Amino acid sequence: MDNSHLPDDEPTWASLSRRDKALAAFGMTGLGLGIITAVLTVLLLGLLAVAVASRHLVEADGIGPLFWGAALLLPCGALAALFTYPLRLGLRLTGIAPRSKNATEAALSATTTFLAVLFAEHFTPGLRVHHPWLPALLATLLVALANLVIRKLERRTPEKDSSTD
Repeated sequence: MDNSHLPDDEPTWASLSRRDKALAAFGMTGLGLGIITAVLTVLLLGLLAVAVASRHLVEADGIGPLFWGAALLLPCGALAALFTYPLRLGLRLTGIAPRSKNATEAALSATTTFLAVLFAEHFTPGLRVHHPWLPALLATLLVALANLVIRKLERRTPEKDSSTD
């Protein structure tokens, strides 16, 4: 007797019908678009917070440059990460104390955020910033504050017992 297709088995991609494959592809596309939308919404809210806080330093040709800025933050973050990656790699290869390593990693993360915002300010069409380092510093501090809040919330949530699954 062949027990390869028991009812409790997970179906493989090859065993799915064409309709099931199309539904799965449609669902994964929707999930991906939803995640991208959520990330861009968070970036846009952060950008709006920085723009409102530094309204005398930032001039925009309408609302369009703010959307461009939010969309350009991800590629600018990748570009900034290219500059800080050799330092991160060197940090991982060194044998310094864990506490110093964590502090240096946090400083490199802040530097990456600062550079990403500077790049986004420079590359965003229709956006003029008088002192670009001030909004970049504000955005860096906002991200650091968000990281602290998230870390505190993670510590407050009770750990779930894995034996109940």
